[in-house]
Amino acid sequence: MTAEVDELTELAYEGSGVPLTTTPVAGTPGRAYAPVLEPGAEPLASGEIRVTILGSGDPFVRASQSSASVLIEVGNAEGDLFFFDLGSGSLANFNGLRLPVTATTKVFLSHLHADHVGDMPTLVWSLAKAGRRDPVEVWGPAAEREPLGTCAYTAHLEAAHAWDMESMCGHPGQSGARMITTEVPYDTTAAVYERNGVKISSFPVLHIQNGAVGYRLDYAGCAVVFSGDTRPCRTLVDAADLLIHETFPAAAVYAKKAGVPLAFAEQIVNGVHTSPSMAGEVFHRAGARMSVMWHLAVDHQTVGPVYAEMRTQHDGPVVIAQDLTVFNITKEAVIARQAAIDPFVWPVTGPTKQTGPPMSQPHPPPPWWASALITD
Repeated sequence: MTAEVDELTELAYEGSGVPLTTTPVAGTPGRAYAPVLEPGAEPLASGEIRVTILGSGDPFVRASQSSASVLIEVGNAEGDLFFFDLGSGSLANFNGLRLPVTATTKVFLSHLHADHVGDMPTLVWSLAKAGRRDPVEVWGPAAEREPLGTCAYTAHLEAAHAWDMESMCGHPGQSGARMITTEVPYDTTAAVYERNGVKISSFPVLHIQNGAVGYRLDYAGCAVVFSGDTRPCRTLVDAADLLIHETFPAAAVYAKKAGVPLAFAEQIVNGVHTSPSMAGEVFHRAGARMSVMWHLAVDHQTVGPVYAEMRTQHDGPVVIAQDLTVFNITKEAVIARQAAIDPFVWPVTGPTKQTGPPMSQPHPPPPWWASALITD
């Protein structure tokens, strides 16, 4: 357990295996959990949910934090897993967990900012080459104008990667290098997914303009709520076992770290995102068993003030998300830990629905290659 969260607290990218919280367990676990989750070491029990922060960071890319992404696994017979956002660098963390690349077929996008979708090309094309044969299903918000919606985004992404797709002629992964897109309402709550005992609902949130949503996943009597990017809003103040809510540093801290005027920092923190004190207010109103401050630049200058400011409004279990912070959720307890990853692992495969031959045959090489090729 971390006694305090302040400027002296060791962070995950410095080697700490301890989550950023003073309360890593809410409830009474029905079994013992290892202090650090090792890749492939803990199969999920039936009825259990595991949430892994694949990307905890903000739009400013850094080696210490991947951009926005949350992975949710459920303990059903199908071994379903779901990505909620997929920011740059998040799939490297996913691969290190030794989870089956063949299961990477379901993505729920909260909105279309680059730091929430940066790894989508890697998922669709590169992981198809790594073993996934089934297409990627994508859910994401509609918009007031069709060109701003998720269907337009995925159609243009496929067009941008036409050369990559054409190069896969004759490759068995070609069937997985495509997307099936479903738009969810941007202005009302809706049930958007219900399979194999898992229900996912979307709800509108307040982020710059229409076209941003959050999600709620229900499984086996437990629920996880994911805010995406948002200002504090009533649409996500709902009972949950785990509430993952975006949090930016206080405006004064943000201004100093980002080198911007205080007035601009206040506009970003309070007019576009959620301050630590307002995150605490949301946590207090929602009453989740455990709450998570996510999408925060984590360093020694931010974590202490952020945690202290949040505490002025809420005294329940709260974790500051880092990359590979893990939450196991059962009816008995919510447990926060850090996960280790295998940085050298090759793709792990599992069951797949698509088992037929490649969709198309490879092209013959261009004639000029014959004279250009070095053969000995």
